Amino acid sequence: MIGARYHFPKAVLFLHAFPLNKKMFKYQFEVFEKENIPYIAVDYPGFGEAPPPLDMDPPFEVYTNYVVWKLKQLGIKKVIAVGVSMGGYIMFDLFKRYRDLVEGLIFVATRAEADDEERKKQRYQLAEKVLKEGKEFLIEAMLEAQTSPATKKNSKKMEELRCIMEEATEEGIAAALKAMAKRPDYTPILKELNVPTLVVAGSDDTKVTPPEVVKRICDESNCSLYLEVPNAAHLPPFENPEFFNERVVPWIKSVITEGNPECL
Repeated sequence: MIGARYHFPKAVLFLHAFPLNKKMFKYQFEVFEKENIPYIAVDYPGFGEAPPPLDMDPPFEVYTNYVVWKLKQLGIKKVIAVGVSMGGYIMFDLFKRYRDLVEGLIFVATRAEADDEERKKQRYQLAEKVLKEGKEFLIEAMLEAQTSPATKKNSKKMEELRCIMEEATEEGIAAALKAMAKRPDYTPILKELNVPTLVVAGSDDTKVTPPEVVKRICDESNCSLYLEVPNAAHLPPFENPEFFNERVVPWIKSVITEGNPECL
């Protein structure tokens, strides 16, 4: 449920992609432990070690509220949030409704736009299919869509991703799909982002959030830096952690110590 090194008033907050859990950030945790950077990572209801969802058709804001509840439990008063895909959606809502908590934002492989009507319909159909037929078909589709050619060649990483996805429950997957379908358009708040902001895309993300889609977050905000990670698709922190950590960790450290990102 919660990552290590969280007994601090300020910490880095890791928000995972769908349908994974906090384990997707294992390579970042290793570096943060060595660098003594405080962090937490929260699994969403129905994913990883978190309890099942209470509502099977929740508003999207439920996920943000759950994360904030965890932060308050731990006495965390400020976060630098790192959100991948669905985690990025939560970051937008976090900034919109709990702005005082946010000291920095790292959007990874995500978008500000809401789903169009066709995509909303598809998410609801997927949710019902998962509840009726199980999650295996969705996991296969996610493994194919979310990974780069380089990652697909790495059988160990692919198996590890599969195992992480297998920890999600059908109920958790279905509830999250329906919630994401109902999330609002966050593009109006892009101009309001007044904290250090880093935007990261996977160079090989052709099927979920292509770089040109992710880059709009930077183009339409006061983004500090836009970064593309090579040999990565929708899951840059896991697919190419060496490149990701080399560029992102110094940026995070500068925000923690100075409140302003250093140039990379």
